Amino acid sequence: MKGQTTETGFLRGSIIGAVAGAITSVQLLESIADGEPLSKVALLNSVVNGKVFMEWVGPAVLKAYQFQMRAMEATYREMAADIYDTTAASGLPEHCIQSLPQFTFSRSSSQLLLCCSICLQDVEEGDVMRKVQSCGHCFHLECVDKWLVRNGSCPMCRTTDLCTTDDNFDHDHL
Repeated sequence: MKGQTTETGFLRGSIIGAVAGAITSVQLLESIADGEPLSKVALLNSVVNGKVFMEWVGPAVLKAYQFQMRAMEATYREMAADIYDTTAASGLPEHCIQSLPQFTFSRSSSQLLLCCSICLQDVEEGDVMRKVQSCGHCFHLECVDKWLVRNGSCPMCRTTDLCTTDDNFDHDHL
C-alpha cells in the first residue's frame, strides 16, 4: 500500500486513516451486497493507491484546516486590537490642543535642565514649549502637538483630562 504524506501529524493522520478505512469498508460491503465485482476491484485499487483518502477524506480535512486558520486569524485580530489598542479613542480635537498654554523657554526663569521626552532633545534657550496643565509636564510645542493629535493623553504620565483652560499659568515656575 502507498502512504499519503500529510502535515496533520501522526495521531490525526491515524484517525483520518481509520475514518477512511471505515468508509471504504462500508462501500466495499455495499458493493458485495449488490453483486458488483468490477466495482470491488476498482474500490480495492483506489484503496491501494490512496485515492480514497484524496477523494473522500481530503476535502473534509481541507475544510477543517480552513476553519482552524480562520479561527486563528480571528484570534490574532483580537490580540492585535488588544496589543495595539486599536479600539481606543484617538487624539484631542484641535481646539483642546490650542487651549493648552505655550511659552518660550528661558534658562534665566528655570533652574531645571529640561529634556523633551518625546524627541529626547534638550530644551534650548528660546524653544517654544507647551505645558500640559493637569500634570504640569512640558514639551516642545511641535512635538506635543503632533503627539496629542494622535493620542489623547500626556506623553509622560498618560493622564487624559487635558482639555481644560488655566488662565493663571505661571511661566516662571516650570
